[in-house]
Amino acid sequence: MSELHVYDASQGVAEGFTSTAHDYDATVRHNIQGAWRLVMSLPPGDHRRVLDVGCGTGWASLAMLERFPGITHITGVDPAGGMLEVFRGKAAERGGVEFDLRVAGVMDMGVPAGAYDAVVSSMAFHWFPDKQGAVHAMAAPLAPGGVLGILASGAGGEQEFRDVVRSLDPPAPREWDAAFDFTQRDVEAMEAYLVQAGLEPLDVWIEKRLRHSTPEAYLERMRVVASHVTPSDIPAEELEDLGRRLDEAMRAASGPRGFAYTFCKLYAVARRPG
Repeated sequence: MSELHVYDASQGVAEGFTSTAHDYDATVRHNIQGAWRLVMSLPPGDHRRVLDVGCGTGWASLAMLERFPGITHITGVDPAGGMLEVFRGKAAERGGVEFDLRVAGVMDMGVPAGAYDAVVSSMAFHWFPDKQGAVHAMAAPLAPGGVLGILASGAGGEQEFRDVVRSLDPPAPREWDAAFDFTQRDVEAMEAYLVQAGLEPLDVWIEKRLRHSTPEAYLERMRVVASHVTPSDIPAEELEDLGRRLDEAMRAASGPRGFAYTFCKLYAVARRPG
C-alpha cells in the first residue's frame, strides 16, 4: 500500500489522546493484552535499557519489566502529554528502574543511536504518518543484537464498523472510514519495512479474532482511541445528530450477543544484526 494518503489520520493525535488518557486503560483491555502478547514473543536476552515508542500509559513498559526483571532504564516517548502523566503515576511505584518519559514523536525522539537493548511500540505505529521512516527511527537506537517489537492495527479489522459508517445517510465524515486505510497494514508491508530498515525479521503475523461488544462499549472504545479523527469544525448540533444515528445503526447491526466485529492485530519482532 502506498504511503501517500489523501487523509492523514495522525493530525491531532496528541491532543486526542491527552483528552482521553484517564479513560484509556479501562477501555482498551484487548490492547493491553496484546502488549503482553508482544512482549512474551520477544526472544530472551539481557535487555537492560528499553525504549518504548508511543508508550501511552505505560502498559508495554510494565509488561517488559515483568518479563525482563533485569531492566534498569526505560525511556518512554509519546506526543500526548496526558498519557505520560498517567504513566508517571505508575512509574513512581516502580523502584530500582530509571524512567525518562518525554513528550516527543517517533521522528524526534532525541535518543542516542545504538543505546538500547530493546525497542517496543504497542498500538502507536498505525498513527505514524511515515511508517517506513518510523521503523528506521526505531531501528537506529538499537544496539547490535537488540530487538524490536511492534504491535499495530492489522489489515482487515473492523470491517463491520466500516460497513455501518458507510450506511449512514446523510453520510458520516469521510475521515471515519479513511482512518482505517491510513492505519491498517498487512504482514508483507511490515516485513518490508523491517528489511528496508536493516533489521532481521524474526516473526511477523496477524491475529484475527471475532469479538462481540455492546454498541455502547464499542463506541466508547472508538472515542478513546480515535476521538481526533472526527473533524473539529462539525457544529455541536450536527455532531449530536450524527452520534444518535450512528448509535441507532450500531444497534440495528447487532445480534443477540451484541455487535460482532473482526479484531485484527499485527505483530512484528525483529533483531538488529551484530
